[in-house]
Amino acid sequence: MFKDKKPVPIAFVILSGLYFIYVIASGSSRMIGDEVGGDPGGMVLPLVFSVFMFVASVYLLITDKRTEKDREAMSKPEKRLFVLTLAFSIAYILCIRRAGFIPCTVLLLFCLCFANQQGNIDKKDWKFLISGCAASLVNVLLLYTIGRLITRNLLSAGRKGIVPLWIGSPAFTASCTLIITVLWIIAAVKLCGKKWPSNGDKSAHNAWISVVIATASTEIIYLVFKQLFLVELVKGLIFW
Repeated sequence: MFKDKKPVPIAFVILSGLYFIYVIASGSSRMIGDEVGGDPGGMVLPLVFSVFMFVASVYLLITDKRTEKDREAMSKPEKRLFVLTLAFSIAYILCIRRAGFIPCTVLLLFCLCFANQQGNIDKKDWKFLISGCAASLVNVLLLYTIGRLITRNLLSAGRKGIVPLWIGSPAFTASCTLIITVLWIIAAVKLCGKKWPSNGDKSAHNAWISVVIATASTEIIYLVFKQLFLVELVKGLIFW
């Protein structure tokens, strides 16, 4: 039945199903009230992700079939990449409640981007993997902190009448943070592109590309769900 199916979609159907059960069992996806009047709860976003993962995995399972070439045994690097992808995903599921949405998401995205760009993680790549994780974490926390300061100050000033209400609105503060994020992306691409060009060290180039993708994606997801739709994302280790 599954001879013509690729192993990755099968694995992710199982993984997303288990993730969905875990989120439901946690009991944190129910609506809870807050001062705004409708905080969807800290696990609503993971619940949406789990459903999306399951639907996407089932679609790929049905449509993405093996070719004759694909039916040959996976090479050692492919097996290693497959195991790493599963390991990163499972670690994300297990750690997000304690570590928080932002740290876990940025680390997961970096690891997946870097591993898939490399195609194979050798011993020499671990230094790029570790340094890239650290760089992603530092940069996303920097953007998050700047965004929090802007949001708190402008919202407070808007409530006190110091600035016009539209300046103290969530949409405006989110726009300010988005502009800062875009400027950071431009600066990172220019600086890193000069230092680690595509025709240079492949691992270094893939590492900084993955850092930019992971950092920007995490910050934008946070902006959309937290600041615009007021979804209570799990803070975890981030106490500010």
